[in-house]
Amino acid sequence: MALSLQKKEEIIYKIRETAKKSLSAVVASLDGITVNEVTKLRKEARDLKVYIHVVRNTLMRKVVKDTSLSCLQNILIGQNIVAFSIHQPRDSARVFVKFNKSHKHFKIKGAAFEGKFIPALKINLLSDLPNHEEAISRLMTIIKTSSIGNLIRVLYVLSNQKLKL
Repeated sequence: MALSLQKKEEIIYKIRETAKKSLSAVVASLDGITVNEVTKLRKEARDLKVYIHVVRNTLMRKVVKDTSLSCLQNILIGQNIVAFSIHQPRDSARVFVKFNKSHKHFKIKGAAFEGKFIPALKINLLSDLPNHEEAISRLMTIIKTSSIGNLIRVLYVLSNQKLKL
């Protein structure tokens, strides 16, 4: 059944609002995926504030036009499923990578992050990003270890200087 122009505009507006708020988006091929599998994928994604849409390519091109996700236009071929991350940039990639492990026929095409295209082969770069708490923890560990290391070096140099005197 063909969609009316008004219905198409509503779909574009709704998804464009999601796309504007998103930190990243991942596109995958929908070939070979059943409706039940998509439903399970959406449920899992919803918990992470990842919004998944199955939209016609022509409408999706209008959604991403003039946004930071416009780099995805070249891979919008065939049946696609698109995931938008709202909370953490890595979440949509993680959801699709996890789903890909259990569904070998599921093919990730690429992602957009900060206006740049990430090909499918490098999707793990996005999915392995630390979340906010993990990044702060890693930074604190680095600061802590480098500060203690510097203090030990200074004390060692001072003790060597006192021995020479």
